[in-house]
Amino acid sequence: MQATRAIFLIFSLFVTTAFYRLDYEVGGEAAPMLMATRTAVIALFLGAVALFVTRERMARQREWAIVLCGTASGLGQIAMIVLAPPEATPHYQFGLGVIMSVGALMLVPRFATVAGMFGVILSAYLLTVPWHTTQLVDGVVNTLFNVLIAAAILIGSFERERLARNQAILGEALVASNAKLKASRHEALMARDKALAANEAKNRFLASVSHELRTPMNAILGFSDMIRSEVFGPVENDKYREYIGHIRASGLLLQANIDDLLDLARLEAGKLGWRDEVFPLGEVLEKAVATCGETARRADIGIVLEDRTDGAVVEADPTRIAQAVINLVTNAVKFSEAGQTVRVQAWRDTGGDGMIRVVDAGRGMSAENLEQVRKPFAQAHTDSYSKGKGGLGLGLAIVSGIVSTMGGRLHLESREGEGTTATLVVPARRMGRARHVA
Repeated sequence: MQATRAIFLIFSLFVTTAFYRLDYEVGGEAAPMLMATRTAVIALFLGAVALFVTRERMARQREWAIVLCGTASGLGQIAMIVLAPPEATPHYQFGLGVIMSVGALMLVPRFATVAGMFGVILSAYLLTVPWHTTQLVDGVVNTLFNVLIAAAILIGSFERERLARNQAILGEALVASNAKLKASRHEALMARDKALAANEAKNRFLASVSHELRTPMNAILGFSDMIRSEVFGPVENDKYREYIGHIRASGLLLQANIDDLLDLARLEAGKLGWRDEVFPLGEVLEKAVATCGETARRADIGIVLEDRTDGAVVEADPTRIAQAVINLVTNAVKFSEAGQTVRVQAWRDTGGDGMIRVVDAGRGMSAENLEQVRKPFAQAHTDSYSKGKGGLGLGLAIVSGIVSTMGGRLHLESREGEGTTATLVVPARRMGRARHVA
């Protein structure tokens, strides 16, 4: 931009020199004075050019160079209007407007600089030129023409500077916003890395603790079973027999919680054990329902299996499918009331997907809690009723992980006071029609 302005100043010098021809042709007897005036203007131009192109110039020097160029050109033109013969005056009048327009547009000075230059030039013009002309109409027209040009240039310069100032403010705001975004992104990445590291540490801790707890728990269950079976002699006190039953039941519950913690850690680490086999879906459902039967009977809750799969087989991990169904049925039983029935329904839809649906008429849950219960350790209810049901809140999280591992889906529907429906979808690519294990 600076180089362009310097080139413009030099080009203006050549144009100004070319006007010597105009002075000679139309100046008549006043030609020498006109040419002398133009020479003085050229000298000032040269000084301005030298000041403008100096590498060490400061912003103030740049503005002074522009003021020198504009003022010298304008005042020199006014002087030539006064000196020129009447028949040549229109040429120089027109030249004044051109000088003001081109100078303001090409040099792009600050508004304050433009206002100062035009103030000096128009003051000199109004004090001399209108009184010099003998043609009133021509004087008025030319004066209005030059005043309007000056006003238009001033307005344009003011608007350009206002826009430039707004752009600078917006630019600074954008830079600050970008800096904040970068800082926020950096903080978010650091937080993410910390969260990932904490999650990995948690999974390692869960796996380690679970393994450490399983060994003594197996011993507790083994010894309690031996005592209940009276391997080394009878247990004569009924209270002891009752307590051994409680120990065994508590141990089994604790073992189930430990197994859930292990499975959760494996799922989050992407290391859940999975082995595909081809097996009849109905058989796995029967075993899963049978596993939950004793718990349901103690709670006076019925379980009904409605298998409409027509002997369809599944290519998946039967242990994990059974685990998912048991978790769903256990949840349904847990939140059902005595005398109610849990229904386990299985069929194939028109698209070939295998559908396993567990329906209860229990307490249900609100729409806000439907997604929450999929997360580890989440509980649909936090009141004393739910706390009395036990469990770590891992069942649905583990089911979601198992379903995701095999590429299936888990749909939950529930309304408070009307029960819950959980639908496990086995993808069609894992379903078959054969009635025998391949």
